[in-house]
Amino acid sequence: NSPDMIEMSGFICGCVSRVFHLGSPFPQLHKNFQRRCTEGTFFLLFALAMMGNCTCGLSLVPKMPKPESSWALCFVHHLSWLVGSFGVLFLDIFVS
Repeated sequence: NSPDMIEMSGFICGCVSRVFHLGSPFPQLHKNFQRRCTEGTFFLLFALAMMGNCTCGLSLVPKMPKPESSWALCFVHHLSWLVGSFGVLFLDIFVS
């Protein structure tokens, strides 16, 4: 079945939000590299953000279809969420 307009608009909004979400750690990285220290960084915030991104990414794994169905199509459909969650998790680890 082809996706309807509501599903496509939700998918596009999700992709756009993931781009903004993925770009969120870069100002902190830039500031840390400029100052060459992490002074003033609230590490509890980063720990909670890392936990949230990890659980968000792992929550998509049970939603993957069984091997006999279209696994690749489902993976592509969830790709923006996976990249957003695990990409920001990697960047938060880098900030920490």
